[in-house]
Amino acid sequence: AGDTAQRITENDFSDWDEVLSWLGQKPVQVTPLQISYRCTRQIMELANALLGEELPTDPGQAARTGAAVELLRCSDRGAAMTFLGDALADMVRREPKASVAVLTRTTEQADQAYQALRRADIPPLRRVLDQDFSFGPAVEVTDIAQTKGLEFDYVVLLDLDRATFPDTSS
Repeated sequence: AGDTAQRITENDFSDWDEVLSWLGQKPVQVTPLQISYRCTRQIMELANALLGEELPTDPGQAARTGAAVELLRCSDRGAAMTFLGDALADMVRREPKASVAVLTRTTEQADQAYQALRRADIPPLRRVLDQDFSFGPAVEVTDIAQTKGLEFDYVVLLDLDRATFPDTSS
């Protein structure tokens, strides 16, 4: 089981038939799931738009709606971290039982984000290494590879630019 379009790192995956054949599991019928219960319609719409040509021919539907997905641009990293620190501190006061993931592409970026957010006095703020998540109310900072398959009430992705996430489809 798995989402053929979900990739954290670049790989040579083409389709399930090829993988199952390689594993000696032919003939097998692959039937894609058509409804996602793990994410909202708004998140699926954004993900599908980002996939572009990589979008599967039948991407499926989300079973529920949720909060709007927002893209915020800041003049520099300092401004971004100041804004994020204030927003997270306010959110933790309003929703003390929320789980929040602050995600970066690399561990170095996660270290930098954690150090910057420490100055914002966000309780509880945790730097997650080796998938040591609290699975409870917290703001947890880590690199995106740590979170595959996990769910959070809120997710913040940092440094969504071509330098950090280059277009590798060509």
